[in-house]
Amino acid sequence: MLANTDDQQGVQVPSLGFTGVNFWFGGTVGALTASAPCAVMIGDRGDGTAVICVSDPMRMQTSLTLTWRRAVASVTSRPATVTGATTGSSLTLTFGDLSGTGGATQKITVRLG
Repeated sequence: MLANTDDQQGVQVPSLGFTGVNFWFGGTVGALTASAPCAVMIGDRGDGTAVICVSDPMRMQTSLTLTWRRAVASVTSRPATVTGATTGSSLTLTFGDLSGTGGATQKITVRLG
């Protein structure tokens, strides 16, 4: 259990390479920081890559910044909603307007550093 508050709920299962966090408000849970409400799931594939899934279930975010404090060498795929990505000792993803996505998952694949 990473968090269980009125603001965020989060779990991590290292044996499965899984992290899942619901941010009801922006904040920090474990190695993740979100600037606004969102749902985040991360799957570490065990092959040097990870998949980050982000959604805006409230369907009202016009911008979002997500930071994962984990070394990332590169972003190998991302949707058009990702308007910026910074890699290195941590990953910072900047999303544009998510309000028109209908809450659909935004899938980003990265090569870990």
